Amino acid sequence: MDTNAYLAKQYGPQPCWELVADVYATELNAIAVDYKTVNRSIREMSSAFRIAIHKAAHGFVQVADPVDMAIVLLGKSDTIGIHHCGIFYQGKVLHALPNVTLYEDLSTIRDGYALIEYWTKQ
Repeated sequence: MDTNAYLAKQYGPQPCWELVADVYATELNAIAVDYKTVNRSIREMSSAFRIAIHKAAHGFVQVADPVDMAIVLLGKSDTIGIHHCGIFYQGKVLHALPNVTLYEDLSTIRDGYALIEYWTKQ
């Protein structure tokens, strides 16, 4: 995967979810999460995406340790819950914020997020 290609992109209203869908569609030809971002809050968007993954409709399973191409679900605190995501690749997490796409070491991610889940396709 050429992470620089994704770092050069900016995504729409829910950039992290759009990045994950873009990476999976481009690199693996293997994700179709049916959602529309119009008039949805980040919390509603995150809930819809997380439910789709948890229901394993697309063959995702939660794993204890990250593997390349795993979806990383992130939350700042238990109160806020899971509200952000990215892709684990070569020891780093590719994730998108409203104005920038980042590729950060897992240690940096751990410093910023209390909740971290790893999901991979079976």
